[in-house]
Amino acid sequence: MLVRDGYLDMEEVKSVPGYPGDDVLSQKKCVVVECSQNIPCNPCEAACPKGAITVGQPITNLPVVDKDKCIGCGLCVAKCPGQAIFLLDQTAKEYDMVTLPYEYYPLPEKGQEVYCLSRAGEYLTKGKVERIVMTRANDRTAVIEVQIPKGFGMDVRGISTDGRRMASDAEPAKADETAVREIDEQNMYVCRCEEITKAEIIEAVHNGAASVNEVKRMLRPGMGLCQGRNCAKTIERIIAQELHIPPAQVIPATKRGPVRPIKVSGYTTLEVEATEGFFEHDW
Repeated sequence: MLVRDGYLDMEEVKSVPGYPGDDVLSQKKCVVVECSQNIPCNPCEAACPKGAITVGQPITNLPVVDKDKCIGCGLCVAKCPGQAIFLLDQTAKEYDMVTLPYEYYPLPEKGQEVYCLSRAGEYLTKGKVERIVMTRANDRTAVIEVQIPKGFGMDVRGISTDGRRMASDAEPAKADETAVREIDEQNMYVCRCEEITKAEIIEAVHNGAASVNEVKRMLRPGMGLCQGRNCAKTIERIIAQELHIPPAQVIPATKRGPVRPIKVSGYTTLEVEATEGFFEHDW
């Protein structure tokens, strides 16, 4: 159950309008959209060249699959930001085929045997990679087609190439209490990009820094790759604690554009085509 476990159970999957039906999946390769939350999202609708997926208005509608229009092309699989779209082919007598999004490295190779996982991330069976599609248009989301034993088509929703990143029934190991007591909170990094500790920020406050910008000028937190998105609020709280004032009274860091990394072409009106000579930073 999604609200309890964080993933859909089979009853929920079959209740959403993105499920084409058992009869359809037994006769043809078809998309299964396991989306049950009314969020403003429709890239699946835009990706389908045949109009087989419809969200419509309002944009918070659940995606509806037209089983007659779906040709099993898989163009929608990599476009779903929630990775809730899969292709299922159960027409063969000896095996099922499932096509799913994959965003881990290293990528598997064609013909490689992989561990097939359930929606809960638990190991179900072994499968063989039949095809890998990795295109620039999919922005580093690979589409993997896996051949699996007959009957597992509606259960397999993930893979592991090395037997890691799999859910376990074992009780999680508890932290060593001695090690926890020995943790020096003052030497923990607040700004991981610039490797600035809590103790250094406290020292800056005692030396007169009363705002995030003043701490930034003295120590450079917020000048790294994340541009303060991870550390600015923590620094505000440390300043408030040391000055004995509410966090709302601490002057926050000045926000400057861009608020997130963008391509150089975003700064110009020129039409710039990416070629082999262009290399994007791997964010």
